[in-house]
Amino acid sequence: MNPKDMYISDTSLQKLVHDENYYRSIFKKTEKIVAVVFYILNHTDTDKRTETHIGNIAGKAHLVHEHALRTLEVRAGNAREVLEQFAQSLIALDSTFRVASTTGLFNPEVTSVVVTEIDLVLRGLKTYLGNDAIPSTDVPLQRKVRSNTPRQSISTSTNQTHNSPKEEQSTVDRRERIKTIIEAKGQATVKDIAEIITDCSTKTIQRELNAMIDGHVLKRQGERRWSKYSLI
Repeated sequence: MNPKDMYISDTSLQKLVHDENYYRSIFKKTEKIVAVVFYILNHTDTDKRTETHIGNIAGKAHLVHEHALRTLEVRAGNAREVLEQFAQSLIALDSTFRVASTTGLFNPEVTSVVVTEIDLVLRGLKTYLGNDAIPSTDVPLQRKVRSNTPRQSISTSTNQTHNSPKEEQSTVDRRERIKTIIEAKGQATVKDIAEIITDCSTKTIQRELNAMIDGHVLKRQGERRWSKYSLI
């Protein structure tokens, strides 16, 4: 057998988690996009007019996160269906974010950053799926339609009294993401989770894990930094 054919065969049997280019250029970049999206949502003023958009975006971001994790466990030779689902979840997030932007929920600069990063990931996925497999999301952004719509503050200031519901939602989102990671891996350490969830500190992750143990969602094996967490 031709050595080159052997290399191709071996590569097709390799899980995508071991594909350095995929892990760094697609998976890690996607996780950063998800982290940025939740950061933006948690610093966006919520009212009856905007809560539907915020909920839709959060739901789409969760799906992107779940599909991204799922891709790591498939072998390159059998990854097409899972990668297509992942790509479609990114396109859905892109579309939902753009729609919300046209209402004035986000300013055009914030939207441009998010959709540009999504487009870069989709371009990277074309390496694995082919150029014709993914429709382009690179279309002009529509400007907001209402100039008097309050814009989100990206400041981390805590002197506003209505931040408490956002903090609660942030906690729920973070715990859902932690649960998804542990479900995908079977077991995970704090370090494993911190490598994927990059929008909060290791101490915050540890606090969430402890709360999830108290809530009978997780169980812990081992002590201190050697502790591993799994679902009950």
